[in-house]
Amino acid sequence: MCGIAGYFKPGGQPGNIKSILDLLSHRGPDFQHIHTEEQIELGHTRLSILDLSDRGNQPMKDPVSGNIIVFNGEIYNFKSLREELIRKGHTFNSSGDTEVLLKLYGEYGEKCITMLRGMFAFAIWDKAKQQLLIARDRLGKKPFFYSQSGNGFIFGSEIRALAAHPDISKDIDVQAIDLFMSTGCVPAPFSIYSAVKKLPAAHYGIVNADGLTLHRYWSLDFTKKIECSEEEVLDSLHSQLMEATRIRLESDVPLGALLSGGVDSSLIVALMAEAGSKSIDTFTIGFHEKKYDESGHAAKVAKHLGVNHHVEYLDPAQFEYMLPAVVRQYGEPFSDDASLATMLLSEATRKHVTVALSGDGGDELACGYSAYTHVKLASALAPLIGKEPLAEKNIASAFNNSSALGALRRKMICKLHPEFKRILRNEYKTARYKNDVYRAEVREQLAQSTLSWMYELSRQACTHAHNPSERLLWMDTVHFLADALLVKVDIASMAHSLEVRSPLLDHELFEYMASLPPELKLKGGESKYLLKKLAERYLPKDILYRRKQGFSMPVAKWTSGDSAGFTRDAISQATPFLKQFFDMDALNRRIDEHVSGRKKHKNFVWNILNLSLWAIEHENGRV
Repeated sequence: MCGIAGYFKPGGQPGNIKSILDLLSHRGPDFQHIHTEEQIELGHTRLSILDLSDRGNQPMKDPVSGNIIVFNGEIYNFKSLREELIRKGHTFNSSGDTEVLLKLYGEYGEKCITMLRGMFAFAIWDKAKQQLLIARDRLGKKPFFYSQSGNGFIFGSEIRALAAHPDISKDIDVQAIDLFMSTGCVPAPFSIYSAVKKLPAAHYGIVNADGLTLHRYWSLDFTKKIECSEEEVLDSLHSQLMEATRIRLESDVPLGALLSGGVDSSLIVALMAEAGSKSIDTFTIGFHEKKYDESGHAAKVAKHLGVNHHVEYLDPAQFEYMLPAVVRQYGEPFSDDASLATMLLSEATRKHVTVALSGDGGDELACGYSAYTHVKLASALAPLIGKEPLAEKNIASAFNNSSALGALRRKMICKLHPEFKRILRNEYKTARYKNDVYRAEVREQLAQSTLSWMYELSRQACTHAHNPSERLLWMDTVHFLADALLVKVDIASMAHSLEVRSPLLDHELFEYMASLPPELKLKGGESKYLLKKLAERYLPKDILYRRKQGFSMPVAKWTSGDSAGFTRDAISQATPFLKQFFDMDALNRRIDEHVSGRKKHKNFVWNILNLSLWAIEHENGRV
């Protein structure tokens, strides 16, 4: 796991990227280097995981072709790919995965991306073609930011680092603010800066003198199903998940696991033990408030599996101290409340190990969210309703109708077409807040652009899945997983030079689970049914079938009561920034209603607080 950066300037001399690389040192504290040639400059900060010798350092240049790579991530099937390349006559100077990827490109070109099993973001300079190949893994585990400045192309692993380069404009994208207010993140390809974009998951790009062309190389398809019994599925799932776990145990540095006590992380730790891991160290975060604390469940699992367990507690008093630093680390507005706990857990884990396996992805892999079980009517009527999505004009009409008839229409659409619920229920409510507090010219400029973005996500879900629950699953995988959950984990873990690997995010597992009929994944209305049945082979039922708790924080308490002053002060300091977009009188009325307890605006105020803290960092030049 590392930090990467580069500057490609066709026909010219690229600008120096050291300012970017210096702000990526936390991602790779073991080695840093910049390689410069005509038109191209590539940089890398290394966290040594495989082949700890200097032969694994980057940027890495192929002595035969002259191609150069900077690579962030892990290729878990690199050994089999290496053997294939050796049979074709290739020789190797190192024992890690970077050189394998470099030579694989030399052999197959961009087609090599489809051969990779792992998490990755990389750039390869093709000397003969005078072009740059950029790529990101299928599910979006590793980040890639870029900017096309003049006739140059600049990229980096984190937006905060990339934006530090003097050639990058930091003009704000107002649509990104609107998307953030609705989703709590800035989804790809957007970023908070108009000049900076994110390479979407499952995409690669070719950059040459003509500019950038993007291509999607993978997409999750729920439309093709296989026939099999439950027992056959469980045996196959066990085999595939065991393999996904085993290949993620490859490491030349200490390795452990993040254990929440939930189904997913508990199953991964059990499989690690079955795969032969000795003396496993596990780590969890605890809270002094019982409502949010899962440490007792994690301790019970740890005792049952016989692992060495460590607990770190998050004190509410740490909130006001930690949150500004966490916001700064993420580099753009991001309001997943669990980011604080994930940051603290990563810090505690890194004191013991360099690599940790996690249970991330289980909900998206195996239908773990309760929303998937609330689509019985839509599922029953799906053959009659058909596969085609509703037209955008019909969704917009229902969205903009505030009458009682409009409310009834929205309710019926949500019942029969739940893939549009996030527009007609969630965004409908959020838009009322936004329209109340935005400046008039901002409302006019946006023109319901977030509704259009959400509609396109829902429309694509209808193309990739026919069952209502699987349409929601597709949307969560493409958006929530890639744009929020994995961003949270990557930034928090890499802030402390910790590599997190997630067996449940193996793309071959996702493809297999997508091929199964939905009634197997939600049998008897039980979310995550198959993972729970598989986990019964290792864990007591009272652990597996307890009520899902999730990794949530006491946000309402953090934005009111004793912390009300902190919230008000942050918004006050951020006023020079906020007033460009918000009617401050209207905004402060909403804040006053919440902190005084007269009305509950928890999510809205939490987003405004995080945006304000980011704005303070932005105005002071720290992001």
